Amino acid sequence: MLDRVLSSTVLLLASLAAGCATGQGSRPGSVVEINLLQINDVYEIGPVAGGKEGGLARVATIRKRLLAENPNTFTVLAGDFVSPSALGTAKVDGQALAGKQMVAVLNALGLDLATFGNHEFDIKEDQLLARLAESRFRWTSANVTRASGGPFPGASPHVVLTAQGPGGSVRLGVVGVTLASNPVDWVSYADPLTAFRQEVESLRGKVDVVVGLTHLAFAEDQAVAEGVPEVDLILGGHEHENIRALRGADFTPILKADANVRTVYVHRLRYDTSRQSLTVDSELVLVTDEIPEDPEVAKVVAEWEEKGFAGFRQQGFEPSQEIAVTTIALDGREASVRNRPTELTALIARAFLTEAAGSEIAVYNSGSIRIDDVLPAGPITQYDVIRILPFGGKILTADIEGSLLQRALDQGLLSRGSGAFLQTANITQSEQGWMVGGKLLDLSHTYSVAIGDYLAAGKEQGMDFLKPGPGFTVVKENRDQRMAVIDQLRREDPASP
Repeated sequence: MLDRVLSSTVLLLASLAAGCATGQGSRPGSVVEINLLQINDVYEIGPVAGGKEGGLARVATIRKRLLAENPNTFTVLAGDFVSPSALGTAKVDGQALAGKQMVAVLNALGLDLATFGNHEFDIKEDQLLARLAESRFRWTSANVTRASGGPFPGASPHVVLTAQGPGGSVRLGVVGVTLASNPVDWVSYADPLTAFRQEVESLRGKVDVVVGLTHLAFAEDQAVAEGVPEVDLILGGHEHENIRALRGADFTPILKADANVRTVYVHRLRYDTSRQSLTVDSELVLVTDEIPEDPEVAKVVAEWEEKGFAGFRQQGFEPSQEIAVTTIALDGREASVRNRPTELTALIARAFLTEAAGSEIAVYNSGSIRIDDVLPAGPITQYDVIRILPFGGKILTADIEGSLLQRALDQGLLSRGSGAFLQTANITQSEQGWMVGGKLLDLSHTYSVAIGDYLAAGKEQGMDFLKPGPGFTVVKENRDQRMAVIDQLRREDPASP
């Protein structure tokens, strides 16, 4: 069971046997203090939750406060920020931003180091190479390299961060690794545990502290903690929810903050150079509107938001236009939509049915919802809808045979917790089986289905069978699903003229 916290300060002893770094046996002035500011899974440059949470300009304020407290402050990002970003889908000068705005804001913030997330490889190879060239921060990955050979430009298997104090210098060896959950042919992925272990071995005697900057599922982070006892601290990403856990024989801390910088982790390290011992005090900090925005970073955020909005206008959207005023919150958090229906998923399904007029049922993959946020009751803009469904895609009207439909529904249920979990309309489950419109699904009947084009192309994980062929015929291609949702919101909760 994961040890999850909302907001607390915990003392994590990375070297339990060594005792307290400031205790008996310490030489006066021998302790070097280091701050590590950790963020992970950041897809929005501005605040979320109606402006009440997150925002990289607020993180910049936290960073400056930490630097004022201790010049030995380093800001690190544990993967997933270039993609998927709603603003990144906007086309500026004919090209999708593809994370350009994220890199620009992180440069302004003063990020020191990042590792790759699995979604960094959603964009094209030339786009990622451009983002790497634009980065004023360093990248590390021990297990991800170019398929053509060698590391990505600007990335190295490890990075050494050096902190200075009255007791001398302390060297932090930071090793990045990434899971290969959506591999592409222009990237080579080595086993993360093996690569991590080999890199740590190469650092033996060259650094004082070993930090893992990982973008792995928690089980893989646990394997690193158990398999590489030399690692002192694992700063991770991927789960989108804050995690604090101690794993392995040395009780190695594994820590992850919440996505979209709703929270950040502040780790205060104290290394005793005379005793060669380390203590870590880790605090999960809530990023709320009580933290002022750094004006310089806020200006960069505003500039890129306007560039992105101008791009969306050229695509036929009016991002700032208020389209509805809802009386209920719309939950689009990944932990919700990939496990159960919510008011938001039901709204999207109704939009599918309306758009594909005459369809009996609607089916779409929950992974198409990328907002990972709760839109509070109140005004909804077109940009909110773009944030919900950044990749868009057509809604198709298709004739699907009942046996194929049942296979897809069964697979979607088995995929609960992932993006392949299916959201539906007019489909329920009973003790007898799947029900369509209140009647038991007929395996021999052909159903008219409103379905997303990504799912209908067999691209979803485990759903390669769900595509045009025997038992599956595309009847009509309808509009972009974002336009359909915008119109559905206007019908159900119209904004005041």
